[in-house]
Amino acid sequence: MTRGVRGFTVIELMFVVVISGLITAIGMPKLRNALRQRAVRAAGNELVLSHSLARSTALRFGRGAQLRIDVTEGRFWVDVDTSGTGMRDTIGVVHSLAEQDIQISSNRAVLCFDARGLAAINATCSAGDALIVLRSQNWTETVRITPLGKVLR
Repeated sequence: MTRGVRGFTVIELMFVVVISGLITAIGMPKLRNALRQRAVRAAGNELVLSHSLARSTALRFGRGAQLRIDVTEGRFWVDVDTSGTGMRDTIGVVHSLAEQDIQISSNRAVLCFDARGLAAINATCSAGDALIVLRSQNWTETVRITPLGKVLR
């Protein structure tokens, strides 16, 4: 009596590998698009949070705070004079979008907030309203900021 040998044949294993490869090839573009869309939305959320951080930092320290938007480098950050000596310091992190292949465009380079957290106009800052657009291939996220500081998406 011979015993049956258990296991898979090479042909069966190759069939499974081919089917798995086809499923992956079909699903990868959709997954890539979903991840890109998620990255653009996350960048918009970070921008809105940075706007809120700039306003609350101005209130906390009782000094003017700025949300800086650098479209050439694809980044934004918040800075404030925390010591009162005129030396500005970055609060939080510098958000870099170039690493994620996200382009940013804005009609304002600096949004300023006075000690009360309201939009301020001075030598370096123009009006408090802004239109900021974040793009990555076919995905776009638009953030509008009204002159009173309300964020619209």
